Amino acid sequence: MPTRFTSRAPRAAATLILSLTMLPTGGSAKEKLNCSAYAATAVAQNDQNMMQKCGFAGPRWSNDFNGHAKWCETATMADLTSEDKARKSMLAQCAEKPKQDQQACQTYAKAAVEHQVANTSQGCGFAGGAWSENYAAHFDWCLKASPEARATEGNARYQQLLGCFAAQKAAKKDACAAYAATAVAQQKENQKRGCKFTGGAWSEDWSAHFKWCEETGKAAPGKEIELRSAALKDQCLKQVCHWTRRCSGFPTFSCTTTTKCSNVPR
Repeated sequence: MPTRFTSRAPRAAATLILSLTMLPTGGSAKEKLNCSAYAATAVAQNDQNMMQKCGFAGPRWSNDFNGHAKWCETATMADLTSEDKARKSMLAQCAEKPKQDQQACQTYAKAAVEHQVANTSQGCGFAGGAWSENYAAHFDWCLKASPEARATEGNARYQQLLGCFAAQKAAKKDACAAYAATAVAQQKENQKRGCKFTGGAWSEDWSAHFKWCEETGKAAPGKEIELRSAALKDQCLKQVCHWTRRCSGFPTFSCTTTTKCSNVPR
């Protein structure tokens, strides 16, 4: 491409529509198209594409002045206007990219911090640079990464958390099933020994114990089992007494009885 088109690129891009109609007064509609102006503007727009590192490519984005001019000779004014409008729109979108990146990375960094908070609070144990509560670090990384890399990183964290939560849920179901079985067994012992403990904690309803376990914290089921065990051991008691009789003969015959009682589990 001749250097004169690059140096005058911004000016050419701004004057395309006017220059396209700087025509000879005679001739056909095809002859009235100023293809030199069109080609110069197309080259200038591609210079802007490269300068802003937009990455647009293809026939539309070329520094081949002659190629643009030759295409123009086969086109209509509507074709030229449409092509110019498309390039302008794409360049405008590219110019907005820094602002869009800022907004996208704010969203990304906020989500990354929330993921780490969930990781810590749920005890998942994930570690490494991707797992941090440092908002600024996530934001800076995002600005340097491609949209695809951001999406991959964010989705990877999310999927890891889902896996952790699913595993924990399955583990809790198993733990709650064991808890419910123990609770039912303790209630049967309560009934068998006639301890007469009552209330929701003393029930033969396995499902009720299981549901309660799922809705409560991790430590609560264990404490509940301990409380029932202590009640069965220390509060469900019966008194057992032993009598001892001692008698003496000479010089007088006499007897004494000693009673000794103790509380033992029923």
